[in-house]
Amino acid sequence: MKVSTIGMMAAVWLAGGAAVAAEVSPSTAPIAAPSGWKGELTPYAWFMGIDGDVTVGGQKTEFDKSASDIFDAADFGGSLLAVAQYDRYLAWGQVDVLSTDTQNLDEEDQPQGGQLETKSILGEAAVGYQIDGWAEGQTFDLLVGVRTLHIENDLEIYGVGKADSENDLVDPIFIVRPSIPVFPSKIDGLRFNPTLGIGGGGDSDIVYELQPQLQYQITENLAARVGYRNVGYKFKGDNAENPIVKSKVTDDDELNINFSGMIVGLGVTF
Repeated sequence: MKVSTIGMMAAVWLAGGAAVAAEVSPSTAPIAAPSGWKGELTPYAWFMGIDGDVTVGGQKTEFDKSASDIFDAADFGGSLLAVAQYDRYLAWGQVDVLSTDTQNLDEEDQPQGGQLETKSILGEAAVGYQIDGWAEGQTFDLLVGVRTLHIENDLEIYGVGKADSENDLVDPIFIVRPSIPVFPSKIDGLRFNPTLGIGGGGDSDIVYELQPQLQYQITENLAARVGYRNVGYKFKGDNAENPIVKSKVTDDDELNINFSGMIVGLGVTF
C-alpha cells in the first residue's frame, strides 16, 4: 500500500475518532433493543486505484496506478451493498465489479514494459449479530461469512508475448461493522460506519478489507455514504490442491494486489 493511501485512510479514521471522542460519552440510560425488520440497499461508485504484482505464466509484473490514472483510462469500479436485519440478527452482502487496463508496467528484466488487463468480480456474504457499544446510540455488527473472487488477467509483455490466467477463489472472512453517532447534538443522522474484514486460509493466503466511511441519513428512507475502501488479496496458484481454480492456472501464477480509492453511495433504507 502506498504512503498516500495509508495517510488518507488514517485521516478518515482520526476524523471519525475525534468526532466520537468529542461528542459521545457513556450513558447509563437503558437502550431499547432493535425489533422487527429493517434494511439497506446502496449502490456505490468506487474511484479506485490499483497496485501490487501479478505473476502470469511465470512472468511477474508490478504496477501502481492512481485513481486518476484509472479514471482517465475509463476503467470501472462499482459496488452494491445490501443489509437485512431482524431484531439483532443480520444478513449482509456486497458485490464489486472491477475492470482495469494498466499500461506502462514494470516488468522483471523487460525494460520495454507491457500491459495488464484485469477483470474481476468480488462478492461477500455474511450473517451475524448486533451488540450495543459503550455509549448511547453505538452498535457493533459481528459477522462471519465468505469472500469470493473471480479474476481474469491478460498480460502482454511488449516484444515478448502474451499470457493469461483465470481464478475463482473462495475464503472465509470475519467482519466487524461499528456504527457510531458523530456530533449527534449538532448533526442529526450522521454516523461513522466503517467495515473491517480479515480472512483467508481457503483458496487465498490472506484477504482483507478496510472501509472507513460516513453515513448520513438524508431522510427516513434515503442515506448517503462517503469514504475510502481498500481491498487486498494474496494468492498463489496450485492446481493440484485447488479444484476451484481453472485448469489454465499454473503453480507459477501469483496475485498480490490492492484495490483502493474513494467510494460514494446513495441508497435506500427501510
